[in-house]
Amino acid sequence: MALIAALVTGVIAFLATYQTSQHVDSLTENLRGKAATYGALVGKQATSAVAFSDRATAREVLASVLTDPDVTAIVLYGEEHEQLYIHGDVSPWVAKIEDVSDRVLATTGRITAITAVRPLEGPRGLLVIQLSTRSLDVARARARETAVATGLFAFAFGLVFAWWIAGRIARRLRAIAAVAATVAAGDFEVPPIDPSGHDEISLVVRAFNAMVAQLRQLLARQRHHAKREQERLEALVVARTVALDRRNLEMRLIFDHIDQGLLTVSADGTIASEHSASIERLLGPIPASGRLVDYVREFAPLAADWFEMSWEFLAAKAMPIDLCLAQLPSRFTVDGRHLHATYKHLSADGKTRVLIVVSDVTAVVEREHAERDEREVTTLVTRMLHDRTSFMAFCSEADRHVAAIEQEPHERERLRLIHTLKGTAAIEGISSLSELCHELETAYAEHDREGTVALAKTLTERWALLRAKVAPLLEATTERLDLSLADLDRLELAIARARPLAELESLVASWRHDRVAPRLERYADQVRILASRLCKDPIEVRVDADPDLRLPTGRFRGFWSTFVHAIRNAVDHGIETSSERALAGKPGVALITFRAHRRHGETTIQLEDHGRGIDWDAIAAKARSLGIPSETPGDLEDALCHDGLSTRDQIDEVSGRGIGFGAFRQACHASGARLAIASTRGIGTTLTVTWSDALLATPVTSRIHMTALRSAEAIP
Repeated sequence: MALIAALVTGVIAFLATYQTSQHVDSLTENLRGKAATYGALVGKQATSAVAFSDRATAREVLASVLTDPDVTAIVLYGEEHEQLYIHGDVSPWVAKIEDVSDRVLATTGRITAITAVRPLEGPRGLLVIQLSTRSLDVARARARETAVATGLFAFAFGLVFAWWIAGRIARRLRAIAAVAATVAAGDFEVPPIDPSGHDEISLVVRAFNAMVAQLRQLLARQRHHAKREQERLEALVVARTVALDRRNLEMRLIFDHIDQGLLTVSADGTIASEHSASIERLLGPIPASGRLVDYVREFAPLAADWFEMSWEFLAAKAMPIDLCLAQLPSRFTVDGRHLHATYKHLSADGKTRVLIVVSDVTAVVEREHAERDEREVTTLVTRMLHDRTSFMAFCSEADRHVAAIEQEPHERERLRLIHTLKGTAAIEGISSLSELCHELETAYAEHDREGTVALAKTLTERWALLRAKVAPLLEATTERLDLSLADLDRLELAIARARPLAELESLVASWRHDRVAPRLERYADQVRILASRLCKDPIEVRVDADPDLRLPTGRFRGFWSTFVHAIRNAVDHGIETSSERALAGKPGVALITFRAHRRHGETTIQLEDHGRGIDWDAIAAKARSLGIPSETPGDLEDALCHDGLSTRDQIDEVSGRGIGFGAFRQACHASGARLAIASTRGIGTTLTVTWSDALLATPVTSRIHMTALRSAEAIP
């Protein structure tokens, strides 16, 4: 129907357009000829009027032409282009005609005939006759109406004819389709279709009837073969079932006697009915619900919600399956045993399953813990041999911090103590203590009260264990002083020069204080280790310290314990990676410098890094978000030391909690020092801590006299 309608419409449209165009063109030529004829005839009759400039004659001659309704305007010009006669609305451009040659012009809405009037004396006048083209427009409109009417009639006729043909074809095809649907449904006993007729559809009907007959025969043979095959398969299934039961019994015997626990879980979190006996021996009996989340909630309640969320992602296929499995916990502690779980994706028959293998790694964990203990004890002994005084100060400070963590009533101060202990433990190489402090900080951040209590207890026990292992060495060295040959040389030189007794007493009393240079050297070693761990090497660490500079042990205990925060910030926040330094045009080797000097009545300790510098804009933005003043440089320094303010988006074991720098500044002020922060973006940061010698002066005379008196009394 659509094809016939389109064909008829196209033909009628073409003929209507072509015939209309031809008819209008013919009328246009007739009108042009009519204008030219008027110009020729009237021009000859108007020669006398032009020759004698007779207006009356011109009016009589031209009036006869005005009886034609197509003539809209006429004008006759004399020899000097004066108007002898004009009638109608003449186009303005006619008055500007200079060429008097005969011609016919077609303009919008008009056809103009221009004729030169030539008396015997020569061309002396001009006749212009303008005819309207309204008759052409009327003829064009009538032609279009006729074409549209003819087209609509032809279109309607084509549709009716096509509908009649389609109806005849469709009735026969529907009969064929009904029988075909019955056959497709499995009923091959349907009566054949009447094949009467000699057209193509009749041929299709005969072929279809023959096909159905063949299908009846094939189906009968297939039923016979299927019955025989079913009997054979039933016998084979019986034999295979017996063999499979035997193999399952053997596999069950193996699974029930291996140490590892095995079970499979579907994508919706349902545990398969088949699993090894070891899984219940390790984790307990499987719950009646058969859901993995309920099972995990029995032996590891804290991990149950995480399991449930991961399995929802796995079932929804929101993330890759391997990524979901990688997020699941792999270590559990059940009834004092350490268990390790591995997860493997199984895919069969288009279904997703996960194989969970649980192993008892208690012996491995205990061996690792023992090796870690020995390694950390070895590290502590090495530290003590390298700088005994600093090591003893660290132990004393750690004792105080561990005891205060459980007793401190204010959470803010407790977090500062934990963060400080984490930093000093990391500097001393006691990673287990540092990791426990980090877990304890995380538990406080997550408001896990039970977790904080348990971790605090574990932290106390861990430090007590390490302290007990090095206690004999500490007791053996408590009454000893750390002296170098340079110290003895200075004493001998002072005696030889007969220096005043007060100066000698001060020199000897300073031996009770900590030497600064070895401590800074030890910090330098830790900077190199930390930089390597954070992928920020190569790094150069310089120590520029007066060799004879010592500081009071007790007064500076808090300063040294929090100084590690400034060191770790310099490495983590300040120093860039090698690629970042290359992009910034800096040398490939980063530089950190420790300085310690006593000059001009002051003792100064500096930490300088040639890193990225402090981003004061980021500090200001973070301060504004926390409602902290950030208008002046002093406000920004206060904000930098404010607890909880950090430019890091992620928290790790090194930094990100915004606690360490505030603790460092508080310790500086507590020791009576001035802290100055100088930082330039892209160049680096320098921290300068200064004490006056008057503040560091210690009355030692009475102590020396009492020591001498006790020694004299002991002499017989």
